Amino acid sequence: MKKLIFYALLTVLLPACSAQKEVVGTGPDLMMSLLGETPIEEDLQELCDRFGGRVTGTEANLQSVNWGVQKFKEAGVAVTKEAFTIPSLWIENATIATVSGATHFTPKVVAKYYSKTTPKGGLKLPIVEVGFGTEEDFEKAGTSVKGKFVLVEADLCLDVDGLFKEYSDAAMIDARAAAAGAVGIINMSSRPKKLLYRFIASDGPDHGLVNIVMAREDAFRCQRILRSGGQLDFEVELDAVTETEITSYNVIAEIKGSERPDEVVLIGAHLDSWGLGTGANDNGCNVAMMIDIARQMTQLKVRPKRTIRFALWNGEEQGYFGSWGYTKSHQQELDKHIMTMSVDIGSGAITGFFTNGRPEMARITKQVMKPVAGLGAKGVLDVPIVGTDNFDFMLEGVGNLVAQHQPFNYGINYHASSDTYDKVDLAALKMNATIVGSVALGFANLPPEQVTWKRQSYQEVADIIEKFHLEFPMRMFGVWKVWERGERGRKREK
Repeated sequence: MKKLIFYALLTVLLPACSAQKEVVGTGPDLMMSLLGETPIEEDLQELCDRFGGRVTGTEANLQSVNWGVQKFKEAGVAVTKEAFTIPSLWIENATIATVSGATHFTPKVVAKYYSKTTPKGGLKLPIVEVGFGTEEDFEKAGTSVKGKFVLVEADLCLDVDGLFKEYSDAAMIDARAAAAGAVGIINMSSRPKKLLYRFIASDGPDHGLVNIVMAREDAFRCQRILRSGGQLDFEVELDAVTETEITSYNVIAEIKGSERPDEVVLIGAHLDSWGLGTGANDNGCNVAMMIDIARQMTQLKVRPKRTIRFALWNGEEQGYFGSWGYTKSHQQELDKHIMTMSVDIGSGAITGFFTNGRPEMARITKQVMKPVAGLGAKGVLDVPIVGTDNFDFMLEGVGNLVAQHQPFNYGINYHASSDTYDKVDLAALKMNATIVGSVALGFANLPPEQVTWKRQSYQEVADIIEKFHLEFPMRMFGVWKVWERGERGRKREK
């Protein structure tokens, strides 16, 4: 089957390859190699099945870092392990819950990251149902929620748009519940069939509520009883490891440029994941992609004109700490970073790239994508993305791309126990590696006169944030205050 797919794709790509001299920076040998037989699937399976969920700060995560280093070494690529600091750590040991009162049962639950822990022996309080947790719902509930758990309904979430809506809603619900004096929140799972997943509490380590996700069917059971006049108590014991300022590691590999080695094209994917599943679509598939692109470039003795750097980021799920750490430790090099790319929306086919409010980059990205247009990568959407490892490069004024994917299996399995190897679109992953490898090499080989963009100033970055109304999503992901205080991103000009 792999060979049939390969030969079918050859018929699509050969016309582009035959026109190489007319298109900037293409690499037909690399494209053919990435579409052929490579160990990308075996690497992904090993990463997911051997290490499982790779929560930053755990032994599984550290082992996966060492695995990534070894994979690059085996590929013949120069690699290093770079340390950075995470300001806070939260790792769930166990969350045990019981519903009692008008009925008695044990619901399926999981705690949100940074949820407040409970006293030893647990916490038992009444449940108040507050609909979807809108402002009107909390006004209607009034003082009845004070000192209690609130149960919040959620729509089904089956795609990426639904995910961002859920993040947005959760940020407002967290704030309303805290303002109303609730002790905790029981969030109805937005996934069917008792599927659980983990989000991060909207105000990060400062979160002061016991914040739980309950299986959808169990939450509806509670809601029906409460709406019919029954009374329910929620008893929960939440134990978690909490630490401050831990050290973690990124994996950074590179192929030196042959003509302009001080100029860098950086492509990356985050290695860490949540611990419920095995981090396959989020984001092991794209970790395996980075290793495979580096491996094939080395085997083919590709000599890009600029340095191509490969990053396996860590601490992404907690707030993009690994890529933030890189921008701090490589601050003196950022003026020479020509393009950075984050690949982090699963294994669905790449349809193009977000160019993050940089029209000059949008134009050249369209040009560099021409050789892989036959694989479906044609679109450019020049709007900023907040939510992955491009973020700190955007704040630092560095040109940045985010791969745009079809939503194959992504939304429903996002951060969930079902994010496992069998959910990955392996055929699309091969095509995606070809697209990303070709685009990276295209940027690396651009003639100097075509690199018309420069690193932006603080004011230019601030203008993008204002123009695209990024304050709310930055608050939603807990990264607004550090930008506002000047602790993160480009510094104000004196």
